[in-house]
Amino acid sequence: MRLSTLLSLVLPAAGLAAQANNPFVFFPQDPERHTITSASYVGRPDWNSQAEGFQEIRADWFRGVGDENGVCLARGFYHWAADEDISTSETYGIVLRNVDPATGLVDPNLTGEITRVSGLTTPTNPVGGRGSWIMTDVFATPAIVPCSQTWFMGVDLPANPNWPATDGHALWRADIPTVSPATVGEWPRAGAPDANWSVRPLGGGIFSNGWSYLMGVLVAGPTLHVGGLDPNNTRQGQPLPLMQANTGLGGLFPDVGGAPRSDGITIRVQDNVATTGLAFIAATPLLATTPLPLPGITGQLHLDIGTTVSLGFGAMAGGAVDFTVLAPGAIGPAFVGTTLGFQAVVFDPVSGSAWFTNAQTTNL
Repeated sequence: MRLSTLLSLVLPAAGLAAQANNPFVFFPQDPERHTITSASYVGRPDWNSQAEGFQEIRADWFRGVGDENGVCLARGFYHWAADEDISTSETYGIVLRNVDPATGLVDPNLTGEITRVSGLTTPTNPVGGRGSWIMTDVFATPAIVPCSQTWFMGVDLPANPNWPATDGHALWRADIPTVSPATVGEWPRAGAPDANWSVRPLGGGIFSNGWSYLMGVLVAGPTLHVGGLDPNNTRQGQPLPLMQANTGLGGLFPDVGGAPRSDGITIRVQDNVATTGLAFIAATPLLATTPLPLPGITGQLHLDIGTTVSLGFGAMAGGAVDFTVLAPGAIGPAFVGTTLGFQAVVFDPVSGSAWFTNAQTTNL
């Protein structure tokens, strides 16, 4: 393992074709606009053995990731690759998988694969030493992913006996407090469900990891993440007012139980296209059984129309806006067990277009 403070080099590997896409990254911070201060360590799904590492896109938590009018498309993949020796190239693959209906977990079988892209490699730099690459891989043909069912997005890392001693590819991650002694990382409530999984090859089993990887699929439309805001949280490496809401596990599973925590809820909307757009945000206690297309808006409404209420709007600045739904201390323990769903529509004043974000729940 290597602490995040050892990050020595971050170079973009994105081509011009990828710049209009939005990374759907489940992580405590926005890697395209925030200085990452919550990365606990770099790590691999199963130490230096071959394994696939996944973020779960559970249907109870997320709907419509990549929704383009009823067909949800992953147009590529984005991840931060940590390399112990950047003078040598590292090989990796991208894997998207379905859920196994018998177990409710990631389907490790060949039939469970939505798509696999193998043989991808990191760049090199002759200076050598430790460093990181921001990898943006655009698929030649977009992969169709479920709009309203559970699926998993991840990276396949081959075995590398040299890691971490001298060389090898790992992923930046944010740990929950019980996983490691790291003082930064994720900040969900105690006992929150697992959301990150590893798959060993050849029937080697599935196991969970208590962290979030800095990775995710590329989608064409804007993205939405729920943030949990605890004013006393120091696990993002900086105090208020610089600290942002935790848009990873802290937003998915905030702690509103009362002392010592009574988290607030924020919404972060991101768009690399409508960088100065307007984001209109709505909420509901129910996600839609059947998503609803609305004329003039790309994508679909994934909130229950009968219970949806408008929360207002926020102006995008530099492609992102944060919207406070409830301030810290405003929710209270009476609402423990409540689920709220959020979705936004982003209007682009330049093109005159409008596009729905994905929907996401927060589970109080």
